[in-house]
Amino acid sequence: MLSTTPGAVTRPIHNPTIWVSAAAVLVAQMCLTVLAPLNDVIQSTYGASATQLTWLTAAVFAPTALLELNFGVLGDMFGRKKLMQIGLGFVAIGAVVGIFADSLLMLAIALVILGLGAATLLPSTLASAAEFSPNAESRAHALSRWAIAISIGAAVSPLLSAIMVQQTGLGGAFSPVLVAAVIAFVLVTRFAQESRSAQKRAFDVPGQILIIVGLLAFIFAIIHGSEAGFGSPEVIISLAVAIVALVVFAWVEFRSKNPMFQVRLFKIPAFAAAAAVGLLGMLSFMGTAYAMAIKLGPIAHAAPLMVALPFVLIQLVPLVLARWLPGLIHRISPRTLLVFGLVILAIGQVWLAVLADGTTDLLALAVPILLLGVGFIVMFTSLTAAAVNSVSHEHIGMASGATSLVRETGQTLGPAVVAAVALGSASAATANGLNSADLPAEVAGVANEVFTQGGPLAVANAPLPEAIHDAVAPIATAALEHGFDLGLLTMAGLSIISALIVLIVMRGSAATTPLSADETDLAEHHTSAAAQSTTEEKSA
Repeated sequence: MLSTTPGAVTRPIHNPTIWVSAAAVLVAQMCLTVLAPLNDVIQSTYGASATQLTWLTAAVFAPTALLELNFGVLGDMFGRKKLMQIGLGFVAIGAVVGIFADSLLMLAIALVILGLGAATLLPSTLASAAEFSPNAESRAHALSRWAIAISIGAAVSPLLSAIMVQQTGLGGAFSPVLVAAVIAFVLVTRFAQESRSAQKRAFDVPGQILIIVGLLAFIFAIIHGSEAGFGSPEVIISLAVAIVALVVFAWVEFRSKNPMFQVRLFKIPAFAAAAAVGLLGMLSFMGTAYAMAIKLGPIAHAAPLMVALPFVLIQLVPLVLARWLPGLIHRISPRTLLVFGLVILAIGQVWLAVLADGTTDLLALAVPILLLGVGFIVMFTSLTAAAVNSVSHEHIGMASGATSLVRETGQTLGPAVVAAVALGSASAATANGLNSADLPAEVAGVANEVFTQGGPLAVANAPLPEAIHDAVAPIATAALEHGFDLGLLTMAGLSIISALIVLIVMRGSAATTPLSADETDLAEHHTSAAAQSTTEEKSA
């Protein structure tokens, strides 16, 4: 049961809080996609290695996986409007830091702050939109607006950042985010009503600390391992820390009365399968998006606007299909749609991998990109339905909260995993190519020094003398193309594995293993998470 501050809501469908919540979540999504067309500019400006580019992407996405659920609890405790204002403040600060950033470190700090803003805004805007929708009809309208705002933000942000970086430089790419954050802050302050949960909520401090330690250690091991080798001591130690922290996290959450992640639901095979598919499916899609951004940007050197257009095209698919997908889910089982979406996603990934090296023409990219868009939105929507259908009605809130955390984790790990696969292959191929190319001693010496310091991307793009560049850059470029093609095929393999999990494990739509009475009582603490489940079903 949710409570609001005094004030009658006479027209719920037109409540201004719903509209300004949509405006705020649009800003959140702008934060998460602003970096997509900028990798080549960042690499050329700061001489960033491929590993450093991966860290920048992780910087903006990690806060959503690490903090989003507990930020939702804070909104329930202290007020969603306050959280929206705080989140938009984070975004404005992050955008200002990005505008004036003059180093990779400052740019990374800007992206972390933007990620904090997004992690604050996503749950608070969703809960506000649901709060002021007192019946099914008004809630459907409100959540549809919220989901459409996410798609618009994801399409507009790369487009505007690409235009600004071409016109004003790297710092200017963050100015649209700043303008949008300021406008949304004014709208929220002027028009949004405050709301909070009437139920007592508790902040899961031990769980929050453990998930931060575990996931950050795992991300470090994956990203650093692609550069230093997975047998290096620091990578082995990081993996050990990650495993211990995540095991203890599961134990703590299992015993907690107010867990941020409901481990008990994994007793239900169908839910466990849905969670596994959520992790692998989001990892696969986000890894593909990152691979596409790197192939078009730092490898093929397409203009930022050209890099942005495929992301715009992907986001057009949900807007086009919005009218039909909810009806399909009612007529066709989520399990069937989930397999279909994952297979379509895999076809698009394989298609991108087999395109000729250096392909930047939008017409050549259009079909696989549209397949990615269709596969992703069908997978995303049916996954939510499959997850909540795998549990009984009183556990829907717990299921949606747990699914959200798993999905956000996959989204964060995607770029790291695809980069690890791609750079591991590219580094080995570049080293072999330089050693077997019969290069003059002087050329080989310079190339190997650059390779040692910055990896294959540095060999491909470093401002070397023309004769040296012409001799060694094609070796590294070909190795990078092949590496990221291998990464795309790996992502396609994860999509197929996910489809097989659905076919083999997810055979029913209802819970097959009942939870205990104590576990059932915990569902009362997750009512706001249930709203997220409903939202994502509408987000198609």
